[in-house]
Amino acid sequence: MRKILLIEDDRFYAKNIKNVLESQLSYEVTHISSYAEFKQLPSLDEYKFVLLDIYLPDCNECELIDELIANKKPVIVITASESLEVFEKYTKKRVIDFIIKRDMVRLDYLVTKLTILEFLDEHEVLILDDSPSFQKFLQHFFAIYYPYTKVHIADSIKAAKQMIEIHNIKLLVVDYMLKNNETGLEFVRYVREKYFYEDFGIVALTASDDSNVITRFLKSGANDFLKKNFFNAEFVCRIDNVVKSMVQFHKIKELAIKDALTGCYNRYYLFDMGQKLFENFKRQQKPVSIAILDLDHFKQINDTFGHSIGDEVLRHFGQILQNSLRQGDFVVRYGGEEFVIFFGNCSKEDAKRIVEERIRKRVHEDCIMTDDGQNVYYNFSCGICDSEEQLNQLIKKADEKLYMAKKTRGVCVV
Repeated sequence: MRKILLIEDDRFYAKNIKNVLESQLSYEVTHISSYAEFKQLPSLDEYKFVLLDIYLPDCNECELIDELIANKKPVIVITASESLEVFEKYTKKRVIDFIIKRDMVRLDYLVTKLTILEFLDEHEVLILDDSPSFQKFLQHFFAIYYPYTKVHIADSIKAAKQMIEIHNIKLLVVDYMLKNNETGLEFVRYVREKYFYEDFGIVALTASDDSNVITRFLKSGANDFLKKNFFNAEFVCRIDNVVKSMVQFHKIKELAIKDALTGCYNRYYLFDMGQKLFENFKRQQKPVSIAILDLDHFKQINDTFGHSIGDEVLRHFGQILQNSLRQGDFVVRYGGEEFVIFFGNCSKEDAKRIVEERIRKRVHEDCIMTDDGQNVYYNFSCGICDSEEQLNQLIKKADEKLYMAKKTRGVCVV
C-alpha cells in the first residue's frame, strides 16, 4: 500500500487529512506531531510523500524540511500562512506544493494534487525541444515537482512520433521552434489527427513574443501554452490543470463503460470496443471465443442471505473473473448474475481451460462471509463458443450452450 508521512501538531487537521487520504485515495497515513517523534522513525524509505506543517513546537521551521529534502523525500508543505515571503522561502527549498490550512475544510486541493502526482507516476512525459540546456532544465523541473514521473526527451518530430508509440506517455511538452525548420505545431497537429483527444495532454512552449503563435498552437489542439520565461509555480499550475482535466475525463469515461457494482465492463463496452476487437482478430485470422457465465441459484442466495450479500457475491465473482484473465481479455457484466468474457486470439478449448483451471478453481477455494459468520459458497454454469462470423452470433451461440449447461448439471462447461 502507498504510504504518506503526515507531520502535523494540530490533531484536528491531522485527523481530517488522515481520514480523507485513507478513504478517498487509499493511502496508509502515518501521523506524527513533533520533531522528536520524527527522529524516532526507523526509516523514511517506505513513505512516498511527506506532508509537513512547517511550524512545529520543538524545532526550527527550516530544520526538518532541510533534513527531508536532503533525504530526497518529496514534501508538500502545510501552513496557515499566506504571506508571499513564506511562499518564496519554501519554493526555493524545492517543495512540491503548499496547502493553506484555511482552505482545508474539504481538502479538495490536496486530494486533487496527489491524484495528479499519482497519474504522472503511472504515466510518462515527453519533452519535444531541440535545446540541450532547456531539455536539462525541464528534466530538473520534473524531478523536483513530479518526482516519480519518467521523462523522455526528443529533439525532432520523427523521434517524438516513435516515442509516443512505444512508451506510456500521456503528457506532451512541446516547443515551437525546432531544428531543420520544423515546428512543434506540426507535431501537435499530427497527434490530434492520429489519436483520440483524451490520449494526450499538450502544453506548448515558445520563446517567441508573437501572439499568433499562441493562437495557432491552441487551435491546433494544445491544451495550454506558456512562454519560456515562466515561473516554476506557474508551469506547475498549467501542468496540473491539464492533467486534472485528463483525470476527470478518464473518470467520466470509466463511469460510461464500467458496471458500478462489480467494476467489470458493461454491455456498451462489449458491443463497442468488443466489436472493434472482434473485427481486428478476424482480419488477422485469429480465433475469438466468448464465454457466458451465470451464477447458479443466485435467487436462492438473495432470498436466504439478503440482497446485500447477493451484491457481495457479484462483486466477489467479478473480481475473480478480472484477476483470472490473460492480458487483452476482458469481462463484462452482461446483466443480473450473468457475465461475458471476451477471449481474443483464443480457441474454445483454451478458453475452457482458463474457465476450469483458473476461474472455477478460485471460486471453489473461496467464499463470502456474512456479518454473523456464515460462509456463503456459490457456483456457476458456463457456455463457450468460437468460430462465428459476427460478434452477436458468437454471443447468441454461447448463450445457447449456457442453456445446455444449466440443463445438464448446472455446473458444467459445454
